[in-house]
Amino acid sequence: MNRSIKTAPSIIVQNLVWFAVSFALAFVIWVIATLQADPILQQRVPGTVAVRLEPDEGLLVIATQPLNPSVSLRVRAPRSVLDILSTGDLDAWGDLRGLGPGEHSIPVQAQIGRPQASIVDLSPAFVRVTLEQASQRQVPIIARIDSEPPAGYFRAEPVFDVPLNQVLVSGPLSRVEQVASAQVGLNLIDSRNPYEGVLPLNAVDSSGQIITGVSLTPASVTVSVEIKRRDDVRELAVRPNLIGRLPDGYVLNALGYTPQTVLVSGAPNQLANLPDTLSTAPIDLAALTANLETDVPVVLPAGEILLISGQTVTVTIEVEPLTASTQFENVPVEVIGLGEGLSARAAPNQVTVLLTGPQPQLDQLTRVDLVVTLDLTGLQSGNYTLSPSVIAGNLTGIESTILPAELDVEITAIGVGNP
Repeated sequence: MNRSIKTAPSIIVQNLVWFAVSFALAFVIWVIATLQADPILQQRVPGTVAVRLEPDEGLLVIATQPLNPSVSLRVRAPRSVLDILSTGDLDAWGDLRGLGPGEHSIPVQAQIGRPQASIVDLSPAFVRVTLEQASQRQVPIIARIDSEPPAGYFRAEPVFDVPLNQVLVSGPLSRVEQVASAQVGLNLIDSRNPYEGVLPLNAVDSSGQIITGVSLTPASVTVSVEIKRRDDVRELAVRPNLIGRLPDGYVLNALGYTPQTVLVSGAPNQLANLPDTLSTAPIDLAALTANLETDVPVVLPAGEILLISGQTVTVTIEVEPLTASTQFENVPVEVIGLGEGLSARAAPNQVTVLLTGPQPQLDQLTRVDLVVTLDLTGLQSGNYTLSPSVIAGNLTGIESTILPAELDVEITAIGVGNP
């Protein structure tokens, strides 16, 4: 009885030891199986992660080395985690707290938002950052007139829709101090009526060079410019004064001239009575058979009217002959190039010739000017099918068609076959 009571604790202890050993062995087996199925690996994450740089209030990052810094990260994690890991799970930053203006070398820090994953390496490990004091101030708006209104019109000074014609420039102190004004460019070359538009502003220095790295508030303004016609100048249309008719067989293909308007100056009452269109000196078309470009003066009405935009108009006239067709029947075929001791017979020996070309040239052409030839150079006795050719005098630009287009030719030696 006493022996059994004494041995019970030892049996319990013994069982606990065996249970602990079994549990430990099972855990080791589970770890080994897990590692085999999902091993822990190291690999570099595809892509790079931008480094956040947030300085203290009142300071700005004006330069970094490298530019737009980003880091490449090597991560240790189970393969199942690495398979789904992306740059969106990573964060990288440089701690700028407590740093003042100047250049600083900052260690890059990073963290990963995935359990069972850790960062083992990042590159680059440091970035260089230049900090500068932030600044802002008011600067005036200046209009740069790139092109004035057309001659005969005048403008008032531009008006802007911002109080006191000033905007706020903000940025690093060194760059804000360079800004002399906010500039807007105006092109009024085609403006004959009051102008209004919303235009962007550029920060510029005293010489008009654009200063980058600063911001303007507002970034654009509405610009209004009053534009009116001058009383002593008037813009009038002008047209070429064409007289006569082109020679028979020619047509006007194109007509152009420049300028198409002219400016005249004079007393307001005289300008008010002028016609809306002025003419050039006459241009006679009666003998025109080729293209023409000529400068002709503008004819002004009587009175003290001055032409102030040029005295002549350049007129370009293109003419072309009418296209016509004509037909000649029973034109004989002449054989050329026939070898010695040979005779030839063409069937048929007369053809129809169709000619197409400028009518003035065709009008000069007569039947005796047409020569249809059949070239037999180098051919020996035998039967051939050949294409004749036509010569239409000394004229050029004539297209010809011969009917039939091919002729049967029999070449025989003299004294052989039919005489």
